[in-house]
Amino acid sequence: MFKIETSSGLQTIITPSFHFRFHWMGDHWKQEILPVGGCQAIPKVWSVEGHVSHDGPSRPASPAFGRLRIEEDAADVVVAHLDGQSGPHHYSGTFRFEERADEVVIDVEVLDRCAEADQPPMATYLIESSDGHLHHDGAATITWLNPETRLVFEAGPAARVEADAAGMGTIRLKALAEPDPSAEVQALRYRWRWITVPGRQIWDRDV
Repeated sequence: MFKIETSSGLQTIITPSFHFRFHWMGDHWKQEILPVGGCQAIPKVWSVEGHVSHDGPSRPASPAFGRLRIEEDAADVVVAHLDGQSGPHHYSGTFRFEERADEVVIDVEVLDRCAEADQPPMATYLIESSDGHLHHDGAATITWLNPETRLVFEAGPAARVEADAAGMGTIRLKALAEPDPSAEVQALRYRWRWITVPGRQIWDRDV
C-alpha cells in the first residue's frame, strides 16, 4: 500500500522500495526517485527540465508542470495529476502508481496542446548509474539490471526511449513521442517498472 506525505515544497509517494518525490523548484515540479530502507540497489533518478537543442530547434527537455494534485484511486493505486505551460506548450500529465505482487508500475501520460507539431513532448531523466548496468531492447525498452531488482523504462504507443552517457556517473534517459502533424494534441506515454527478482524479497523490508 502506498503512503502520501506532504510538506513545504514536497509531495512524496512512498512505495515499499522507493520514494517518488515531487519537489517544487519555484516555477515547476521536479520529479525525484529515491531509494529507501535496505533497498539501496535501486538507483537515484531525477527529471531534467529546461530547454535543449541537438542540431535542431530548441525544445523542452521535459514537460513544465506548475500545478500538482495527488489522490488515492484504490487501495493499491495512487494518481498524480499535473499541468503547466512552457512557451507555446500547454501540458497536462497523469502519473498512475500501481503496486502489484512483484512490482511497482508507474504509467505516465503527457498531453501537449501545441501548434508546433514538429515539437512533440519528451521526458528526460538522469539515472545515477554506469552504462554497464543498462540493457537496451531496441527503441521500446531500457532495463537497469541488479541482482535484486530490475528497473525498466518503457516506451508507450507511438513513442521510443533512448539512453546516452551524461557524465559524472549518470546516464540520460529520454522518452520521446513520435510527431503526429494531424493531431491537435500531441501525446507521450511511457512507463517505469520496479520488478522484484524471484528469490529476493525486497518487499519484506521496512520502508
